[in-house]
Amino acid sequence: MKAITVYECEYCKKLFRTPHRHSCKMNPALKNCFTCKHLMGWKDGELYDCNQYAPYPDCEYCEQSDWDLETIKDVNYNMQCEHWEQGKYDWKVSDTLDVFVEFCKDGD
Repeated sequence: MKAITVYECEYCKKLFRTPHRHSCKMNPALKNCFTCKHLMGWKDGELYDCNQYAPYPDCEYCEQSDWDLETIKDVNYNMQCEHWEQGKYDWKVSDTLDVFVEFCKDGD
């Protein structure tokens, strides 16, 4: 076997072979719905392409705006929402790799 170097995103914990090419939607600096405590889920939105609906955030603030998932993607998840507050997707709280390793030890 050959050793390789991998890079882990500090926000979503995904692994990559090259650094600095991943723009993570879970980065709190983007102030988007994915890391906001006000997000309660996603609702079906308008038909946008190939009979698919662009969901919009189930949030008391974003519901009244024009944000839907396709619009959020268009700005590369950089919403800079003025109502954003750090939510349950706090990337600092858990390390999924440690959880997986513990699960494997217990559930072998």
